[in-house]
Amino acid sequence: MYLLRVLPLICFASAQTWPNLRVTFGLNPFGSAFYPYPLTAQEVSDAGWQLISSCGDKNPTWLGNRYADPSDPSLVLIYDEAGFIAGSQSGMTRDNIDEELVPYDKNEAYQAGDFFGAAAYFTTAYFVDPAVICNGGRSQEQFDSQGVGDRLVLQKGSTPDDFLVVPMTKDEADASDVWFDHFCFIGMGDHYFQFNYTPEQDCNSLWPVQLLYDGGVLNGFVWQHVANLPGDKWEHPDATAVASIIDRPPTCISDYLEYPGLSTMHHYFYAYPWFIVCPFRSSKQNLEDYKKMLLSM
Repeated sequence: MYLLRVLPLICFASAQTWPNLRVTFGLNPFGSAFYPYPLTAQEVSDAGWQLISSCGDKNPTWLGNRYADPSDPSLVLIYDEAGFIAGSQSGMTRDNIDEELVPYDKNEAYQAGDFFGAAAYFTTAYFVDPAVICNGGRSQEQFDSQGVGDRLVLQKGSTPDDFLVVPMTKDEADASDVWFDHFCFIGMGDHYFQFNYTPEQDCNSLWPVQLLYDGGVLNGFVWQHVANLPGDKWEHPDATAVASIIDRPPTCISDYLEYPGLSTMHHYFYAYPWFIVCPFRSSKQNLEDYKKMLLSM
């Protein structure tokens, strides 16, 4: 039975299409964990999310039509002019972070902005060619064939004209000089960070993101922020979780676990991410380690 449930995922991975946008790792795939979010602007509007910026804005900081739940800045969804999903953001209001400890304004991954009147920072990911988002958007045929999108690009700086392009395969990530292979974890995938196994590496100089691969191809990503952020979409890893995911983490990670804490948010492009498994030899944790991590979250 288990193999029969996993086989559709394996077939999907080989097709390299992205049928879903699911957010947050956790114990219960029928609760807030692995929750699916709308792939069209009409659906997200019907769910009560409100438009907070659009392609028509003058001198925009971001591309697309951005929708959010006014009660929760943690996740902002971005749609193109045709109404199809085009990206997402993680957001945190400035009253929930320690800017004296972490210079968010000095890291090109963060953009300063406003969330329903509250000063905030955002990190931004686009899932399609940025050039099409406010130039008509994707066609229905493209959306039907691609789903969530066909790439992952992260916005650099306060204008939407410079991007960090994410490797779409493990081979490409291995060939880069900025991404480093860490541990695979069940229900997540194989993690790549900009952590280079050096104890003295400065966390604040790196991109606050993890890349996830399964079957050799990109299956999602994770935003990671040095802050103890509120809301049920966030995960709050402890030392056990860090040891199960990061190979030789820099000492700054241990320091931040003490204060102010870490907040992460998994994003999956798979339909059934809880079935992601790891090759035995590439996975650090055994079943007991996995249980310990889940119980600690």
